[in-house]
Amino acid sequence: MNWIVPRVRNVRRILPYLWFGALLGGFYGMLHDQISYTISREYFTDFKFHQFRYADFHLPERLYVGIIGFLATWWVGLFSGWFLARMSFNSDDLQTARRDILQGFAIIACCAMGAGILGGVAGYLNYYVFDAQEFLGFERQFSGTTLKRFAIVGTIHNAGYAGGLVGLIVAVFLLKRKMKQRLSDVDM
Repeated sequence: MNWIVPRVRNVRRILPYLWFGALLGGFYGMLHDQISYTISREYFTDFKFHQFRYADFHLPERLYVGIIGFLATWWVGLFSGWFLARMSFNSDDLQTARRDILQGFAIIACCAMGAGILGGVAGYLNYYVFDAQEFLGFERQFSGTTLKRFAIVGTIHNAGYAGGLVGLIVAVFLLKRKMKQRLSDVDM
C-alpha cells in the first residue's frame, strides 16, 4: 500500500515529478505524432481525428495532430512519474532521489522510442516486404500504399505504448537494484 498512498511529507516532493512526467509524456506524444502524421496522414484524418474530436478547435491539421499527441500520452508520463517518485522518495536523500527519477524517465523514453522504431520496422516488413493485406478491419476503408502506411503508423503507436510500459518496468527494476546496493553499501 505504501507505493500507492504516500506519506504526507512526501506529497510535496512527488507533485513536481508528476507534472514533469505529464509534460514530458505529452511533449513526447506531440513529436511522435508529428512524425507519424508525416508517414500516414490518413491515420489521423480517418482515425485519430474521430477519436479526439472533442479537441478539434479548427486549427491547422499539424497543430491538431500535436494536441492529439499530447492528449494521448500525458497520462503515461504522469503514471510513470508516480511510481518513480514513490520509489525514490522513501529515503531522505533528495539529490539521489531526483537523479534516480530523471534516470527512470530517460529509460522509459528510450524504451518507448526504441520500441516505436522497432514497431515501424516490423510494420514496414509486414506490409511492404511480406505484403500483408489486413490491419484491424481498416482494409475495407483503405487499400494499397495508403493501407500499408496506415498500418505502419498503427504498429508504431502500439509498439511505443508497449515500449513505455517495458521502460517503466525496467526503470523500476534498476532503481530497486540501485536502492538495495546503496543500502548494502551503508551497512558495510
